[in-house]
Amino acid sequence: MFEFLFKYPAEYFAEGSFVSMFSWWQLALMPLAIATIVFVALGYFRLRGQTRGGDRMTIALLRGTALAVIVFSLSRPLLEVTARMPQPGVLGVLLDNSLSMGLAGADRDVRSDFISQQLDAASGELLRELRQSFDLRLFKFGGETKAISDIGALDYGDGDSDLVQALRFAQTNLRGEPLAGLVVISDGAMQPAEPLDDLLLSLRSARIPVYSIGLGESRYARDIEISRVKLPQAVLDGSRVMADVSIRQQGYDGQTVELLVEDDSRILHKQQIRLQPGIQSLRIPLSLEDNGPRQLEFHLGAMADEKIAANNSRQASLTVDSRKMRILYYEGEPRFELKFIRRAVADDKALGVTGLIRTADAKYYRVGIESREALRNGFPITREELFSYDAIILGSVENSLLSREQQDMIVEFVSERGGGLLMLGGRHAFSEGGYRDSVLQRISPVVMPQQAQSDFTRQVRILPTEAALVHPALMIADSSEKSIARWLSLPPLTMVNPIRRIKPGATLLLSSPENEQDEAYVAMAWQRYGRGKVVAFPVQNSWLWQMHHEIELEDQTHELLWRQLLRWLVESVPRRLSLGLSAQKIHAGGVIELRSEILQADFSAQRGAQPRALLTAPDGSEQSVVLGAHPSLPGIYEGRLSVADPGDYLVRVELDENGVLIRGGDTRLLVTPAGDEYFHSEMNEKLLRRIADESGGGFYSARETDKLVDALDNNKRGSKTLLRLELWDMPLLFLLLVALLCAEWGYRRWRSLA
Repeated sequence: MFEFLFKYPAEYFAEGSFVSMFSWWQLALMPLAIATIVFVALGYFRLRGQTRGGDRMTIALLRGTALAVIVFSLSRPLLEVTARMPQPGVLGVLLDNSLSMGLAGADRDVRSDFISQQLDAASGELLRELRQSFDLRLFKFGGETKAISDIGALDYGDGDSDLVQALRFAQTNLRGEPLAGLVVISDGAMQPAEPLDDLLLSLRSARIPVYSIGLGESRYARDIEISRVKLPQAVLDGSRVMADVSIRQQGYDGQTVELLVEDDSRILHKQQIRLQPGIQSLRIPLSLEDNGPRQLEFHLGAMADEKIAANNSRQASLTVDSRKMRILYYEGEPRFELKFIRRAVADDKALGVTGLIRTADAKYYRVGIESREALRNGFPITREELFSYDAIILGSVENSLLSREQQDMIVEFVSERGGGLLMLGGRHAFSEGGYRDSVLQRISPVVMPQQAQSDFTRQVRILPTEAALVHPALMIADSSEKSIARWLSLPPLTMVNPIRRIKPGATLLLSSPENEQDEAYVAMAWQRYGRGKVVAFPVQNSWLWQMHHEIELEDQTHELLWRQLLRWLVESVPRRLSLGLSAQKIHAGGVIELRSEILQADFSAQRGAQPRALLTAPDGSEQSVVLGAHPSLPGIYEGRLSVADPGDYLVRVELDENGVLIRGGDTRLLVTPAGDEYFHSEMNEKLLRRIADESGGGFYSARETDKLVDALDNNKRGSKTLLRLELWDMPLLFLLLVALLCAEWGYRRWRSLA
């Protein structure tokens, strides 16, 4: 009977709430409706004749109530009630299957215990509560993501954990389902393969909330790790290598620890480090002996009560290159600089300096040429000839000696070829040589003065900046302290190019302060331009550091400086055939991404090549994969390799070019059972909260599962939905309106009123 009269069950009215759907014009007419009711009521009170006061009050009450019922119906009253959907919503649950889930917390509980206890098919309380409202879909993720039927498929053995890829997989896998949201149970210690921002944008667009449960400690009480090691990808044989090492620790402030660097069990470096709070960075000079790909290990001694010992060591790879680099020195007038630079690198098997000196109009002196035809017509006029060199040194060469086409080629040599450019000072260099408005000014790291000062000359002392003290080219002694002392003791040089400013993004390495009031002169600065480097060294007689009367006969400072400077200038110049790995260390069973760049003789992109990558295992067995052309980047070829067993592997790229097999890109790949999973292994609460907040979900600790259940239960995309039920056409309202009108008519008949 209740449902017949009120249209809906009684429990809807007990749990729901009333709302009105008045539009703006209805609200505007509301005062008029109230005035009408009041007018009608007052009209009855003004009746005279046979009516009494009680009659008028009764009739006004009946007629006013009838009008009120009509106004109530016209207001479109609604009943808001939360009801369960006929089909339960789908809830995706992503479970971290990485090695870090086996770590124990301060309470000695292992992180994975939460999953075992809460999601067990027989006794898991969280699993039971979620299944009451949702259709659950379980996924496990580590290096890859898979759908699973129950937690029995978890082994917590993955050496990587890519949460971004896991969320992307679940979103794609559940597309088309009535998805209520995703639940992530993880420590958040991930190594993503794609940007997080793109994923969050996709989740927000699809309105998929992510609810995360964080496991583990957000900060260890006592732990030390090598958080990062950075080495150059390749160095020349005999070069000094600067390793950037970052150490992160908590709980050992002020204590000392030994840092050991090894190359195939041979100790390269050893030092005691006093630990500072948080993260501290070190630059360590290293000297390598053997050619080929090298695998260096950086190891910290174990500390008392340390949380994880596996993160005390890191491996890093680089290739020691035995090729000889070709350097073209172009000088506009005879002077001593070329002679002494060639003498400085004469015994260096990695460097070959070819000299081209203008002696008169269209007359050149060539030295160090490899054939009689080389540079016969002066500075190269073809891209192929210029690009056969790895670096260019421009001496005192006026701008008019280089055509616009040649200067454009120099810019391309740096930006596209990846070559190095060193600009020396001199009477015809920089602004004094007319370069202020040339295309070479665009790539120079210094700001050339507007006006040339042809009569300017200064004897200046050269001082290193802080950047120079850790620069591999400018370490002219065995340690930073000795290097500083040596720089301060060097005799002055002559400067004829007064340059005081460097460009934004450039780095000042050497300066020449004139006095305390004026800005110092720039003695050396550098910057990256495209793929290459550009160095400005605006002094005209660095050879004085070899021939000055204050320099001892056996002093090798000049030779050491120029060898290191030229090696650093050319060490990153790309080969025609190169190979890059997405990581130098992965876990067993993981996949490595390969990218090779193949260039033609003029170093333009080579299309239509068919390179292959070759993986050589420690036992000598080989595995190859053909690299496919990148769809939008000419000259780039990509592929993937899966590595099943731990070990130290060699990876190279090969190309059959006109029947000749070309090899390049040799590098080392370390495969371990754990990969990098034990690094940065604290619970990443910041990451988990960000994913939850930006997707519209929530973050919860392991003790807040009840809050998670409540949040999911109130989620409008979940198993419940908000219903808005119309009440204007309830039978009760119609019957009440009829009853009121009949009551008024009957009362009038009874009282014999008109």
